[in-house]
Amino acid sequence: MSFQAVIREYNRLELGHRHAFAQAVIPLQGEMDIEIGGQFKELKVGSVGLIAPETLHDSETTSGSRFLIIDVSDKAAITQFFRNANDSHLELSPLALKYLNFVASLTDTFATDATGASTILNTALELATGQGTDLANQSMTSTRLMSVKDQLPAPVKISELAKEEGFSVSSLQKNFKASFGKSPKQVQLEMRLNKALGLLRSSNQTMASIAYEVGYENASSFTNIFKKHFGLTPSQYRAQYRASLTRHN
Repeated sequence: MSFQAVIREYNRLELGHRHAFAQAVIPLQGEMDIEIGGQFKELKVGSVGLIAPETLHDSETTSGSRFLIIDVSDKAAITQFFRNANDSHLELSPLALKYLNFVASLTDTFATDATGASTILNTALELATGQGTDLANQSMTSTRLMSVKDQLPAPVKISELAKEEGFSVSSLQKNFKASFGKSPKQVQLEMRLNKALGLLRSSNQTMASIAYEVGYENASSFTNIFKKHFGLTPSQYRAQYRASLTRHN
């Protein structure tokens, strides 16, 4: 297998040594003072140390320290992930740190699932070395866009949702349309009107009550928008729907 991962606990000084494979050292608990190729680094939770093949390194750790160690022997993977190993101390994003802790919990299973282990560890190295940043950002953007979409039926302005989820209004418009094929305003209108149709069919709520529940400030605004979209007022739609039920019964 190109990658191997283990959890190691250190309570001692590791004198200078080198090996033919590359290595990523990821603290899970405690700290490590490490010298890699003559460069002194302090590794702690939230950072990663990269050691290129045949690079002399030694280390000293605090008591009870635990580390996720990923060994990489594949030449292509070494070229991809360790080409910047001279910048041997990288900071992890919160998402990367969560994923790497998840990886650490799976190390006992890797020996029985080499294919799955390679896929998981490849992603781990992408995040650990900063190459998964775009993927992570895309995932976070998708999550934020879904949060916006879920809140659209509520009585809230698009500009407020954009600010709440960390978008500018123009950025939200662009990303939302790219993901859902419509603008936030279009989706908001559809969601509100679909909810209104359901309430008109299934309840005896007043127009004012329905208007408020689907996100409009008053019955007049709701009625005007509903009629523009369906060609009927909400009251007319309810009456026609109930009349059709009576005829079919």
